[in-house]
Amino acid sequence: YPFSGRKDWELGSWLLHSGFSMGKIDSFLSLGMVSSSFSSAKELRGRAEMLPSGPCWMSQVIKTTHPTKSPVVLYWRDPLNCISSILNHPSFHDQLDFTPRKVYTTAQRLCRVYSE
Repeated sequence: YPFSGRKDWELGSWLLHSGFSMGKIDSFLSLGMVSSSFSSAKELRGRAEMLPSGPCWMSQVIKTTHPTKSPVVLYWRDPLNCISSILNHPSFHDQLDFTPRKVYTTAQRLCRVYSE
């Protein structure tokens, strides 16, 4: 979602990153050389805009005691937004498992491993 599969996404991603104009993308798609779930550049752009976006970057200029040629800028993302983005991302919905487990060092289960 919103692409029909991996090949469809790869084609769309390539077209969007190619630097082609909307008209050139329409011309390419009208050739019929590849099958895709989108038939125009406008439809492709609309599907790309439906993709979930990640957390936004924030920045702050850091004042220094020593002169610098350019200002020192700190860039960061809110860690809670990053974690939320990962946990809510559709690509990871069947990759995350929060089931508690008991882990042992040997098959005889003599020594249990405790960790986070």
